[in-house]
Amino acid sequence: MQSNLLSLEAARKRHVGSSPDPAQYDPDLWVDEYYFLNQPGQGDIQLDLFYDYQNNVKSYPKWQQWLRDNKPPLLVLWGRYDTSFTVAGGEAYQKDDPRAEIHILDAGHFALDLKPKEIIHFIQDFMARQGR
Repeated sequence: MQSNLLSLEAARKRHVGSSPDPAQYDPDLWVDEYYFLNQPGQGDIQLDLFYDYQNNVKSYPKWQQWLRDNKPPLLVLWGRYDTSFTVAGGEAYQKDDPRAEIHILDAGHFALDLKPKEIIHFIQDFMARQGR
């Protein structure tokens, strides 16, 4: 599993996801990630993090209840081509907080790879409407 999780192709897939136009992405994004992830000790760290993700999933009901109870101002920016987290997962925030503002971007898991200006605009606009 470690070799698959830390492979160059796995790093590429995390960035590009299911994008219909992978040529938009700078290959340095995943080459740099691949280099970092393959430094001494990183394999064990990454496997521990991957294994521990089950605890995040177990906590979802508690976090969802907190959103239902508190309904904080919520901005969700989500990559349409993310293969780790589906669009439905991003849209699901509105089930717990109907006021959640959700934007599905034509990007992968790391939406900032392709959409930094759009993301900055969404954040600045959102914060301005919050009086910040």
